[in-house]
Amino acid sequence: MRGMRRKSRIARRFEEEEEGLHKEWLKAIALSAARYRAGLWWWAGVTTGLSFIFLLPFKGESFPRGTGLVVLTALFVFFLFVYILRFEPDFLVPRRLHLMAILLISVSLMGRIIILLPQVSNYFIPLGFLSILASLLLLPSLSVIMSLLLAILFSLSANSLEIMPILAFGGVIGAYSASFIHQRVDITRTGIHIGLSNVLMTLGVGLLLDRSSFEIASLGLWGMGNGLFSSILAMGVLPYLETYFGVTTDIKLLELANLDLPLLKRLSIEAPGTYHHSIMVANLAEAGANAVGVNPLLARVGSYYHDIGKIRRPHFFFENSGMLKGNSHERMTPNLSSTIIISHVKDGVELARRNRLPQVIIDIIEQHHGTGLIAYFYREALLKAKNTPKERSIEEESFRYPGPKPQSKEAAIVMLADSVEAAFRFSPQRTVKGIASQVKTVIDNKLKDNQLDECQLTLKETRKIAEAFTRVLRGVSHVRGRYPDEMLKKG
Repeated sequence: MRGMRRKSRIARRFEEEEEGLHKEWLKAIALSAARYRAGLWWWAGVTTGLSFIFLLPFKGESFPRGTGLVVLTALFVFFLFVYILRFEPDFLVPRRLHLMAILLISVSLMGRIIILLPQVSNYFIPLGFLSILASLLLLPSLSVIMSLLLAILFSLSANSLEIMPILAFGGVIGAYSASFIHQRVDITRTGIHIGLSNVLMTLGVGLLLDRSSFEIASLGLWGMGNGLFSSILAMGVLPYLETYFGVTTDIKLLELANLDLPLLKRLSIEAPGTYHHSIMVANLAEAGANAVGVNPLLARVGSYYHDIGKIRRPHFFFENSGMLKGNSHERMTPNLSSTIIISHVKDGVELARRNRLPQVIIDIIEQHHGTGLIAYFYREALLKAKNTPKERSIEEESFRYPGPKPQSKEAAIVMLADSVEAAFRFSPQRTVKGIASQVKTVIDNKLKDNQLDECQLTLKETRKIAEAFTRVLRGVSHVRGRYPDEMLKKG
């Protein structure tokens, strides 16, 4: 009997475990379905839109051919969706999916209209327009995939396999060349690159098909016009897509890096100490970003704006204390002083939003102190509490920034550069060894305080950043020899 009961208990336990696993499996499926529902709806919508476009004008197409085109379109879009799901899951958000859908459908519509117009060559299909914008606003790899898929669909739709290599190669060249765009004028250069690649591919295909020299030259001119038209179209549309979809390209960052912009000009006049501090932080952050292979331009521009909140009360910050006689914090309690210091982050975010700065810059402003401790005023508060026994207990949290901690490597680098520059400014250490030791101490303190837990910086990368900071600080801490007295008298 005991053996039977024991077997029964074991069987029940296995049944419960199996039921629990079954429930977890169903729960996982439900969560996955909820997570990727937007992506699946996107796939269905884009497939429907592209099928509708490629079947225009709904006459002259046999049912089997039309069905085959729809099936291939669905498979190609599904392949793109699976690629995003597997390699770029961060792009499974409505805003980026909508941007991809707009680019795919608009270029497909333009291409289909060109195919239907007998006066215009199929070589003029502006696939380069898609490759340039997708590379700038999304990723070069996604741009290549989207360009290749549309090149195949255009060639099938036009019953012309010869345009497939020309469109595909032009799209790849556009995606590659666009990855080096840093100014709006560079888009025109990318259009020329696409046009030249079209000319060369037209020459190769023409010779392969034994075409006449006149026909090759004519088609080559269409191909060159394709590249130039794509770049002009991209240049005109890019600012609107940047603004509407909240995408910050290097072009936009370069525009924000102009030190004559009103906000930075105001910082230089109202808080000159903070302005020069920000310039130095930008030099450090750019070097650190280059060292670990992240966006150096974003790190530099984020550094320019990271302390703009100090415009509100500039004389309460040490770097600007020379503007007034005395210390503004002398007549204040440590708690009030820390509240004012902490408020510059919130003030900076408000100023950034009022001046319509991109979200990536606002994130750096908000995260560049993380949840760090304002150690100076915290120690002051502890000393005051020690000397006055009736003073209430001091809570460390009230002397910490509200956060969040840096979420990106660029924001973390700006945080480290900000702390390193502040420490260097007030330190007597000017030897190479002393600077390196000081930089290491600052970064180690941030690590111990868990400020870099959410930004995916590795220990190896922090060492590279420390070396880059040391090189920059070593360059600005040189000692100049004294001019001879007779030269000074001549002056």
